[in-house]
Amino acid sequence: MQTKPLSRFFALAIVGLLCLMPPWYYLAPILSVPVFYMAGEACSSIFQWALGYERVGASGVLQTSIKVFSQHQGQIRMGALAPVADYRLQGYGMVMLWSLLLASRPPALLRKLLLGSAGMLVLQAVAVSLQWLNDVLNRAGHEALAQTRLPGWVAEVVAFGFHFNLFIFTALLPILIWMALSKKFVSSFWADMSLRRS
Repeated sequence: MQTKPLSRFFALAIVGLLCLMPPWYYLAPILSVPVFYMAGEACSSIFQWALGYERVGASGVLQTSIKVFSQHQGQIRMGALAPVADYRLQGYGMVMLWSLLLASRPPALLRKLLLGSAGMLVLQAVAVSLQWLNDVLNRAGHEALAQTRLPGWVAEVVAFGFHFNLFIFTALLPILIWMALSKKFVSSFWADMSLRRS
């Protein structure tokens, strides 16, 4: 792989990202359906206090039995905690993956687009679950954590997973999946880099 094809790849990836972002944004409510289904089913199966979920557009709400108190105009009100996750904040890596695959054009492109997208949806469901859990175990206060009957170290693990995913993994994941699906392209890139060094 020479410098010119590599520059062309990066240019195509950036153009693809810019072109695919608007349609992905409007497709987000549809793409979020399996993500919130997997995240909602997992949380409600594992945690007794997670009662279910509902989806509104590209956002998903986890219904819980956790009681929280709020003060409004001098009155104290009690309600059930219902954390919200926006798929558009968790799912933009899908567009990155599509752009990279289309720019590198690996063999069996359509199959790899479908396979990579399916993998992204599963891992995005994990990201949504982490956001919901972080809202319950860490952001809602000690009273909410006490009602879950989970030890403090679980809250710390969830906080680490949430922040790692938010700041690193969401952007890194599509690149890792692309590398796994475009081994020939990546290996030719590394071979070219080795030739330059020698």
